[in-house]
Amino acid sequence: MRAKYFLTIALLGSQLLWGQVQERTLPIAGNRPMSYAAEGTDTLGLPFADDFSSGATPNTERWQDRKVWINDALPIGANSVGVASLDGTNEYGTPYKIGAYGSDTMVDVLTSSYLDLTGTSNVWLSFQYQEGGRGELPSTDDSLVVQFYSPQTSTWTHAWSTTGTGSAAAFKTAMVPVIGAQFYKRGFAFRIASFGAAAGAYDIWNIDYVQLDADRNASDSIITEPAFSKPNPLIIGNGLYTSWPWWLSMSNNLANRPSTLTFAYRRLGVVPPGGWSLNLGRYQWIENGTLIAQQTAVPVITSTNHNVDLNFDVQVPAGALVLPSGPTEVETKVWFDGSAAGFRSNDTVRGYLELDNYLALDDATAERAYAVQNISGGRLAQKFRVDGLGAADSLMGLNISFVQAGSPYKSTFRLAVWAPADTGDAPGDRIYLSDSLYEPHYGYNRGDFMPYALDSAIDISAYSHVWVGYVCTSGDPLFVGLDVERDLPASLPRYYGDGFNWYPSLESGVLLMRPYFRYQPDDMSIAPVFEGLQNINFYPNPAEHWLHITGDEGDEIRWFDAVGRAVRTEQLPASGNLDVAAMPRGLYYMWHLSSTGTRSAKLMLK
Repeated sequence: MRAKYFLTIALLGSQLLWGQVQERTLPIAGNRPMSYAAEGTDTLGLPFADDFSSGATPNTERWQDRKVWINDALPIGANSVGVASLDGTNEYGTPYKIGAYGSDTMVDVLTSSYLDLTGTSNVWLSFQYQEGGRGELPSTDDSLVVQFYSPQTSTWTHAWSTTGTGSAAAFKTAMVPVIGAQFYKRGFAFRIASFGAAAGAYDIWNIDYVQLDADRNASDSIITEPAFSKPNPLIIGNGLYTSWPWWLSMSNNLANRPSTLTFAYRRLGVVPPGGWSLNLGRYQWIENGTLIAQQTAVPVITSTNHNVDLNFDVQVPAGALVLPSGPTEVETKVWFDGSAAGFRSNDTVRGYLELDNYLALDDATAERAYAVQNISGGRLAQKFRVDGLGAADSLMGLNISFVQAGSPYKSTFRLAVWAPADTGDAPGDRIYLSDSLYEPHYGYNRGDFMPYALDSAIDISAYSHVWVGYVCTSGDPLFVGLDVERDLPASLPRYYGDGFNWYPSLESGVLLMRPYFRYQPDDMSIAPVFEGLQNINFYPNPAEHWLHITGDEGDEIRWFDAVGRAVRTEQLPASGNLDVAAMPRGLYYMWHLSSTGTRSAKLMLK
């Protein structure tokens, strides 16, 4: 199979020489929310259906495992919001096996709950699938397979498969019949699995509209329903930023309050007589938990234009984002109703906007990983417009979403700030370089931003723009999340370089890197073992694959890394056993919160 990475290089001259600074992007293997398999002895009846329109992991009522990622980031041209993406990472988002780039191993899998097929006939499984999307394309020796489980023989049987083409394509439909009396029993199950590289987010397949039902045939593949075809748009206008400091007036040139939000939906399938009558544009606007405005009286729209994106607008209410008095979380809910057809869950989309103390260019989701590599002292700088900030709005630090994309970065980095150059578009004189050395931290959930504080606040009130970034202390790649769905504004380019030269970035997309101002985040405090707390009763220490804690089911276990940042929270299962195999190796602090109090411990994962 082909090499499993993409490398984009800007050269100092006309030839590639080892030792020159390089840009590099890779598929990510970022952290995903903690999840556990659901166990049960009951079976489900037909029909079985899932369009993956909600949640970040599969619904435990329908699926036995939660290894795949439910998302809107990777598909291109999906018929409705949400797909299940299969790649080479486990439920924690870490690679199944570092360095394993072969295609002979089953990697991600989506296994149905047990189903009762007794008394049924002509059962067919159908689903839509797309190779790659915005992720890495499967090659011709990678495959997507369907297997059926027989409760009579207790075995899995191959039922269908396809191989990658290496080319981007639209969604296709698979129709798979259930043939054989051994399957028409109580306890039948099916699974959709990928064979590909186990080294990370490679060989991606996007899955949608999974349906299993009786009395079907090979032509029964048409999805008939109205559905949102794209997620809630970002709650922004036409300005530069996707988030801005809460204390700025909405007329400030850094603020980006929208006046209208545009939503995309589709009327899928065959046109019904007269067309569906839909009440489009119902919404709720909530700020910090308080309902600011809602609209339920909306026009009824009937259309016979099917299987293409249609749009409608929602006006942002006049009372929204007037002048926040503190950090503000905006939540929106937009839905339509009327003619009932198909899945109701994809008739609603939800949006989110956080205004705190930072500037953001990204949409908070990384589809790729970006790094500067190949030279000690490699540096990266992103330009930000700051002329709307005041004298009190000193630069305090940088929020960065680091992602895992293979071997972990084992060195350190420094934060840096540059002034605009007198001429040209590259960074100018350096005005700050941290004495402190930092290590990348990945947080707990996929896309977590970790705050990195400057050694001292920097007054930037004299500048209309500043460049903010970092300088590496080794030539190893330090991977930052790259949002490929958004393009950098032309006025805010990204540069990278060595200790002497700067080069404009050749990679499209926006880095998940946000400068913050005025104050430090609340979660900067260190939370190690507290004096006076009793020790947690656990073993082994050091731990490698699992950890046993003595306690009650449902007790809360909190994990902190070596510098005291919270990285994981989970409930203690009845067995007392925690799976730690996918956690990064190193020193951790643990809190055990129970009805009898709080205990603490320090442990090592080897």
